[in-house]
Amino acid sequence: MDVLSKVEFWQVDGEVLDTDRYSETHVQTRGGGGYARAPSVRVSQTAHQDVWIRENDGHERAIQLEGTNIPLRPSQRITVVCAQRRDNGTGWMCALINHATGQTHEIISPKVLQQRLRLVRITGLSFILALAVAALIVFLTKPPSGYFAHPWRMAEWGWAIAAGVVVLCLGGWRKSRLAGRAAKALKAHIDAAITRAKQT
Repeated sequence: MDVLSKVEFWQVDGEVLDTDRYSETHVQTRGGGGYARAPSVRVSQTAHQDVWIRENDGHERAIQLEGTNIPLRPSQRITVVCAQRRDNGTGWMCALINHATGQTHEIISPKVLQQRLRLVRITGLSFILALAVAALIVFLTKPPSGYFAHPWRMAEWGWAIAAGVVVLCLGGWRKSRLAGRAAKALKAHIDAAITRAKQT
């Protein structure tokens, strides 16, 4: 599977003009509604970071980061490595290189990037194949209709179900391996892009 043929990489270079950090608090309440049972409350915070940069051509733009807290100050030069599917306009920032400090900050892991790019999709083929295998076993193990009133009930349903589960497990294992390979390929390309950016 040539994963990289589906992905387009690019980078954004510029000088930091300003940076701002803030957080959003999310409150979720579940349960309750009675006197004996109190509702459960879940509080979570999402960190945001807005970075204004001046690109090499003089244009200014804002880079919005989520879930990060990258130390930056004005006048530092940075490079942001980005990726997107060639057939989809949604792009994702992968890594940020601070040329002043020589540090590289991961914005999104290759595993999560692979999931968001949907390089390995669930097609349902394993489920269809599992049903076909189970149906075939039932068909081959049922006794002749001339000897029993309900021959389908005498088929080896246990074997059929077990075989279907095995096919599903094998399909899931194959998808997991493909996803792992895709994540490794993405990581290798991102690492190479980071190395090239640091050398410029």
